Amino acid sequence: MGATCSKGQRKAVDPCVPEEAGVDFDEIQVDDSAADCIPAGYRAKRRQAVSAEVATVSLEQPITLKKIHKSMDAEEGIRAAMQHCFLFTGLEEEQKDDVVHVMFKRSVVPGEVLIREGEEGDNFYVIESGQFKATKVDGNNEKLLFTYRGEGAFGELALMYNCPRAATVMAESHGVVWGMERCTFRSIIVVSTMEKRQRYEASLASMPLFAALSPEQRAIIADCLSLETFEMGEYILKEGEELSSTSKFYLVQSGIVECFKQFNGQSQHVKTIEAGGFFGEVALVEHVNVRAADCIAKDRVKLLSMGRDTFERLMGPAETILAGQVSEYQKFNANASSCHSAAAEVV
Repeated sequence: MGATCSKGQRKAVDPCVPEEAGVDFDEIQVDDSAADCIPAGYRAKRRQAVSAEVATVSLEQPITLKKIHKSMDAEEGIRAAMQHCFLFTGLEEEQKDDVVHVMFKRSVVPGEVLIREGEEGDNFYVIESGQFKATKVDGNNEKLLFTYRGEGAFGELALMYNCPRAATVMAESHGVVWGMERCTFRSIIVVSTMEKRQRYEASLASMPLFAALSPEQRAIIADCLSLETFEMGEYILKEGEELSSTSKFYLVQSGIVECFKQFNGQSQHVKTIEAGGFFGEVALVEHVNVRAADCIAKDRVKLLSMGRDTFERLMGPAETILAGQVSEYQKFNANASSCHSAAAEVV
C-alpha cells in the first residue's frame, strides 16, 4: 500500500523484480507516510519477495496478455498516475503500454473497501476519479494515513514485498479505479526486466569496448544501465557543463550522436558516434570537473546510460580501451587547436 505514491516522494528505482533480475530491495526508499504502511519489524526477503509466484514464468513461455478496451482519456489518466509511481520508472514505453492495456475498470461506491489491512494482496489500483482514504489500525483506534483525491495509486507494497496488506483503503465517494491482477503485475515486471537485461547484455557484447569482458562482467554492467531517448537536435551533453555525482557515461544503442568543441570561439565538429559507440567518458576518466564537448542527437537516439559512481566502480576491466580513446581525443584536440592558431596568424 503506497500512501503517497502519487506525489512522487519516493526515490526513483528499478521496478520490483527478484534479485536475479538485478534489483536490490535494500535500495528502495519510501517516505515517512508510506513507511507507516509497512508491518513493524518487516524486512523484505529479496529473493523470495517476488519470485515465489513467478517461478514458472520464463522467456521460453511467452505471456499472453488480455487487453481491456478503455478510452483515450482513461489511458492518459493511467499513464499520468504511472509517471508519479516509482514502480514504473524503470519500464520502457512498450512495457508501460502493456501495463495500461491490461488494467481493468472497477466502479466503487462510498464505503466500499478496495483493500483491507491484514488480507492477502491481490490487485494494484490506479485512481481515475473519486476520493479514498487509507487507514491503519493503531491499538483500538483507526489512524488516517492518507487521503487520495481523484488521483494516485495504491496496493503496490503488498505486491512488491509479498506480505499482507498493511493498510485499508476505502472509497469515500463514488469513483472509478483501474486495477491490475497480482499475477499479471508480477509477470509483466519480472519478465520485461529479464528481457531488458538480455537485450542490454547483447548490446554490450556487440560493442568493442565490452567484447573482451566475460559474460558475468557484462551482466553486472547491464544491470546498472538505464535507457534514455533523445530527439533530433536535443543536447545530451554540453561543453563546460559541471560534473556531479549524477553525471553519466553513455552507450549508443541506436541513432547517431554528433560531437562539437569550441576552438578560439568557433564550434568545430570533432566526432560522429553511431550505434555501438560511447561518449561521456573523457571527463570521468580524466577526473576533470567539466564536460569536454557538446554531444547532440542527429536523429532520434536511444542511449544506455550509467551513473558516474557506477562507472568508476565497474569500468575497471575496460580501462585500457577507455584510456586509449581519451588519448586519441587529446591528440585530435591538440591538432585542431594548432590548426586554428595557424589560421588566425595567417589572417
